[in-house]
Amino acid sequence: MQPGGTPQLLPIIAIFGLIGWSVYRRTRAQKVRMARTIAITALIVLASIAGLMVNTRPFEDPLFVVLAPVALLAGLGMGWMMMRTIRFWREGSTGEVWMSGGVAYVALWLATIALRMGIDYVATGGFSKLGPGAADRPPTTLSTVASDLLFLSIGLWLARGYALVRRYREYATVETGGEETR
Repeated sequence: MQPGGTPQLLPIIAIFGLIGWSVYRRTRAQKVRMARTIAITALIVLASIAGLMVNTRPFEDPLFVVLAPVALLAGLGMGWMMMRTIRFWREGSTGEVWMSGGVAYVALWLATIALRMGIDYVATGGFSKLGPGAADRPPTTLSTVASDLLFLSIGLWLARGYALVRRYREYATVETGGEETR
């Protein structure tokens, strides 16, 4: 580790902990809110794409081009499977759709972030791709794999968003004879 590595690592651990805690809280029983689901999914996907745009050098690497669609498909598949661990139900008195669970999904997503950061750290010796000359450095195999893991995360979130919308619609139309309740 670099002499300045500990101060650089502490904010990342704090941010990771805050994200983990807030996402964990979302695994408790809660009403499904479609607008929030779509907004959060779009925000995470756009933030991931913005992260890719910080340094476009990996796009020149053939390994990146080959692994990106594979990572996206793997993320979609794993996200779809993980969404099956979430329990949905319709509250009889209000007709609202609720959900709970998803600890496996949260753990997989956080592990993906940790793996990406770990690979990036090993590849570059630090966490900041915004430092001087970062965009001028040629991508290494490890930094390319770390960039491709963003596509895995995007796939996880797209699968989550789609599954939530689909399940919401299924449960919203139950017991109403096919008419959606509002």
